[in-house]
Formats: sequence, C-alpha cells, structure tokens
Amino acid sequence: MSDMLTSGTDTIRKYSYLVTKMKFPVSTIPTFVSISKFWICLALIFIMLVIFICMGYPPTIYMIQLPFYLLLMFIFFTIWSLFSSLLSSMSKDFGNLVKSMVTAIFWLSGIIWNPDTIKIGWIKKLLNVNPVTYLINGFRNCFINGTWFWQQPKRLLYFVIITVILLAFTIWAYKKLRKEIPDVLS
Repeated sequence: MSDMLTSGTDTIRKYSYLVTKMKFPVSTIPTFVSISKFWICLALIFIMLVIFICMGYPPTIYMIQLPFYLLLMFIFFTIWSLFSSLLSSMSKDFGNLVKSMVTAIFWLSGIIWNPDTIKIGWIKKLLNVNPVTYLINGFRNCFINGTWFWQQPKRLLYFVIITVILLAFTIWAYKKLRKEIPDVLS
C-alpha cells in the first residue's frame, strides 16, 4: 500500500517520455503502474496465506471477501495515483510531500495496531474515515476478526464517500492539467 502511495505519485514523471514524445493518454499511465503493483500485492497475500496455514490457521469462510477488498484497494489506489501524479507532474514538491507523509499515514492507519481499541470517540471516527484504515481493517477482518464487510456499513460508506470525492477531484484535475503536462515535463 505504501508503495502505491509513493510510486503512484511519480508515475507521470517517471514515464514522461510517453507523454512528451508521443501522444499517449496520460490517464492510462497510473493504471498500468497500479496493475503491476497489484500483482505484487497478490503474490504477498498468497505468501501470507501460506504462512497462515503453516502456523495452524486454516482458511475460513471470511476469506472469500478478499476479492472485494482487493478490488476496492485497486480502485482507490488507481484513482489516488492519477490524482497525485497529475499534481506531482506540475510540482515536484507535491511528490516530496506525499513521500514524507507516507510514514505518518502508515502509523495512523492501523497497520501495526487496531484502531478499534481507541476509546476517544472523535479520534476513532477520524481514523476510520481514512480509506487506508478501512482497507487494512478489511484484511484484518478476513484473516483475524472474522467479520463480514456488511457488518460495518458506516465504514464502507466513509470509504465510498472519500473515494468518490477523490474521484471528483481527480476528474477536475485531469481536465485542468492534461494539456499542460507535456509542456511542463519537456
């Protein structure tokens, strides 16, 4: 996930030759980078499944939700990659800002700890609005907690709302910046 946050931000800059030397649709660059990172994620989940089984935890019925969370993860990070790479192609400082904030997002998203253990309501709600937290809790629910995604409809709603807002900003930024990007990168 952190790799998608950082490398997704640099995709248009990294593949600038596709934008400047030939007419290549800018919106597809983050998509194929997301697909390549998605294959790595699938391999790591397979390794995690093998480790889980070797440690004596057999697969449960809750693991059939994995494709749902993987799809949500792919959609969110593809939208994020397009949005952040558009802004990063216009300003290198935005890319540097994202790279410096990934560590904070990592610690605040609940990868290491469970955000449900927090007793202060507003902090717990703020953390649950984070889409990365929703995805991490989803994987935790598949493997550890044994909870279905429809048992937490508010969290799914928060995730969908944040993703739709990000999509709206991405469409707006794409319409505004797509013609300027080749000039800025060359």
